[in-house]
Amino acid sequence: MADTMQPMAGNARGAAWRSWLGIVAIVLGVLLVAVHGTEWTRQHVFAIAAPASGELPPAECPEDELIEEGLSVAECEQLVSNVRSYLVSAPEWFPGLMTALSAFGTILAFVSIVVGAGLVDHRAWAATVAVPVFGGLALIDAVAFIGAINAGPILRGLYLWNHLQWFVVHMMMTVGAVAGRAASTAEITR
Repeated sequence: MADTMQPMAGNARGAAWRSWLGIVAIVLGVLLVAVHGTEWTRQHVFAIAAPASGELPPAECPEDELIEEGLSVAECEQLVSNVRSYLVSAPEWFPGLMTALSAFGTILAFVSIVVGAGLVDHRAWAATVAVPVFGGLALIDAVAFIGAINAGPILRGLYLWNHLQWFVVHMMMTVGAVAGRAASTAEITR
C-alpha cells in the first residue's frame, strides 16, 4: 500500500509545480502583453508625433480639453515637457530597439499565456516549451536593460528598474520551469 502511495505523491508534486507555474505565467503574461503593447504604442505615437526637427511646439492646452481630461494648465504643460524630455534624450537607435523588443515581447507574452494554460492542464509539451519561452522573455528584458543603460539618465530613470524587475521575474520562472521539468523527469525514471 505504501509503495502505491509514494508515486502518487510524487506525481502530485509534479502536477502542483506545473499548475502554479502555469497560473503565474497566465497572470504575468496578460500583464506583460499590456506592458509591451503600451510601449509599442508609445514608440509609434512618438515616431508619428515628433516633428522632423525634433523641436516640439509650445504646449497647446485648450480649456475644453483640460476640463474633459480633468487636467490643469500646469499638468498639461508638464505632459508636453515629459514628451519633449523623452524625445531629446532618446538616441537615434533607442526607439527602433524598443519597438522591436516590444513587438517580440508581445508575441512571447501571448505564447507564455498559452504555455501557462498548457501547464495548468498538465500538457507535456508545455513543460518543454516553458523553458525557451520564459528564457526568451528574460533575454528580451536583458537586452532592454542594456539598451536603457546606454540611453542616458532620463531614459534610465524611465526604463531601468522596470526591465530589471521583469528580468528577475522571468529568470525565476525559467529556473522554476527547469527545476520542475527535472523533478518530473526524475519521478518518471523512478
